[in-house]
Amino acid sequence: MEIIKVLELEPLNVKALYRRSQSYLKASELEKAEIDLKKALTIDPNNRIVKLEYSKLKEMQKEYAKCQAEVFGTMFSRAAHLEI
Repeated sequence: MEIIKVLELEPLNVKALYRRSQSYLKASELEKAEIDLKKALTIDPNNRIVKLEYSKLKEMQKEYAKCQAEVFGTMFSRAAHLEI
C-alpha cells in the first residue's frame, strides 16, 4: 500500500509518517519532513528511530542555513563592491 493511502486510512501511523518524512528528506523538503517527524514523535515519543531521524533533520537544517548564509554573504559583499 502506498504511504499516502496508509496515512489516509491511518493518519496516526508512525511508520508511514516516518517513511514519508524520508521521502521528503530525499527531495530536500525539510519543512514537510519536520512536520511528519514531529507528528510521529507526538504519537510515539520514545521511538528511537524517529528520534534519530529528527536529529539528522536538525543537522541538515543547520547545514542548509549555514550554506544560505554563505551564499547571501557573498552576494551582498559583491554588490557592495560594485556600488563603490
